[in-house]
Amino acid sequence: MALLAGVATYAAFPPVNLWWSALIGVGAFMLLISGRRFWAGTGLGLLYGFGLFTPLLHFTMVGMGNPIGWIALTLFESLFLAGLGGAWSLVSRLPLLQGTAQGRRLTRHVPAGAAGVLFFAVLWSGVEELRSVWPLGGFPFGRLAFAMADAPILPAAAYVGSAGVGLLVALAAACIAHAARSVYERRAMPVLVCATLTAAVLIAPRTLPLQTRAENGTVRIGAVQGNVATDFEDAFNRALEVTSNHTTATKQLAADVGPGSLDMVIWPENSADLDPRDYPASATIVDEAAQAVQAPVLVGAVPVVGDIRYNDVLIWNPGDVSGKTAHPYYRKHRPVPFAEYIPSRSLVRRLTTQVDRVGIDMLPGTGPSTLTVPAVTQGRDVTFAMGICFEAAYDDSLRAGVAQGGQAIIIPTNNASFLDSGEAAQQLAQGRVQAVVHGRSVIQASTVGYTAIINPRGEVEQITRPYTQASLVADVPLRSSHTVADRLGAAPGFILLAGAGLLVGAGILSRLRPGRKAVAASGNRRRRR
Repeated sequence: MALLAGVATYAAFPPVNLWWSALIGVGAFMLLISGRRFWAGTGLGLLYGFGLFTPLLHFTMVGMGNPIGWIALTLFESLFLAGLGGAWSLVSRLPLLQGTAQGRRLTRHVPAGAAGVLFFAVLWSGVEELRSVWPLGGFPFGRLAFAMADAPILPAAAYVGSAGVGLLVALAAACIAHAARSVYERRAMPVLVCATLTAAVLIAPRTLPLQTRAENGTVRIGAVQGNVATDFEDAFNRALEVTSNHTTATKQLAADVGPGSLDMVIWPENSADLDPRDYPASATIVDEAAQAVQAPVLVGAVPVVGDIRYNDVLIWNPGDVSGKTAHPYYRKHRPVPFAEYIPSRSLVRRLTTQVDRVGIDMLPGTGPSTLTVPAVTQGRDVTFAMGICFEAAYDDSLRAGVAQGGQAIIIPTNNASFLDSGEAAQQLAQGRVQAVVHGRSVIQASTVGYTAIINPRGEVEQITRPYTQASLVADVPLRSSHTVADRLGAAPGFILLAGAGLLVGAGILSRLRPGRKAVAASGNRRRRR
């Protein structure tokens, strides 16, 4: 049953995309573990994690070409759910939740069911926040918020961020679980209260106002998807093939809309397989594209400096020359561990030689989280918040760019390694949620799809078909005001972590007290003798 509950939660995420399935899966997790002993709860949590992460993270096997990374990441992420299962088994046996609390008057009058619903939601959200930030920067894939791109609760993201949306979904799931138990116990009032609260949590956010209008005008943007051959590794090894594909698509875009009609053109991550700043042949091809559209082109490139590399998005203006022109750039701040760099390489190599597939480690950028681009038809500069590929999953990465003046969000990505897995659909959903969290349009440009234009309401206005050569044109609204979620910053996550920690501490202490009382009672009996 725990495995099936995990699979039900997975079904809420793209590409299955049944958002309401998360309520069933998470609610079942709560019921299955409530009241059990610690190790039983831990084991059930681990099985639940396997059910969730095994299909959700299958794209890692597609990207690596073997199951080693998939198995390792699935096991590691499932350990967080195992910890959650153990924690909930302890907390669910607190006297307050068992209806036997004899402490202060306030706690004696708190309904056990209400406390259980709240405590479970805080625990779930605290563990979700923990694995999203730790270790090595965390791994937010599988956050409940990213399953809610099509749910009526999505507008709440502008007020409470991804962490808060996860809390609300867990709260609704816990309400449903408590209602199911109350039906079994033939108690009508808890069912009515839980149904009302669930409906309020899930549906009421649709009425929340979202500020989406342009505050600083618009920019006319072209987003290009050049496409990559299905033998993607060889395609990137065939010098300039990927770059030529994107130049061809850009020339077609120029023919469709006319030269000089766009403010800028966005290419994806890794769209220049050789850095045009260092390779004149690559520069010539990139400049052909810029000359065709008569606008700056944002180009994804990977500069290699000795035994390190970086992941850049640079600005190429028409007429720029390799090695002679300065190119402003954004440098990826969050390289992906075990994919773009190998932590503790010598140690990990003892376990598997697959680490050598990442021959040169990628280091994080240290510059701003923005890129300022000339809007050539308007004679002004526009600042964008930037996030390359997996950075779309991190609220704080994009929040930094918005705080630094980003008026829209650009997410260049390279999904070629993942072929027909669910990764691209998951990333698109992340971009939709982030659009609402930050109140900004999102322009996602991918080598193979999905390339998309997302408005500040999280709605996909335009999207390409995967594995085609295509381009999109949009008038993107520019915004400077900040959402409540961005003003709150990391505070909701810290509060959830602290709340979960306090609950776990209370659960541990409640298990220790009976032992202490038994020891004390035994000592008293011996003294009386």
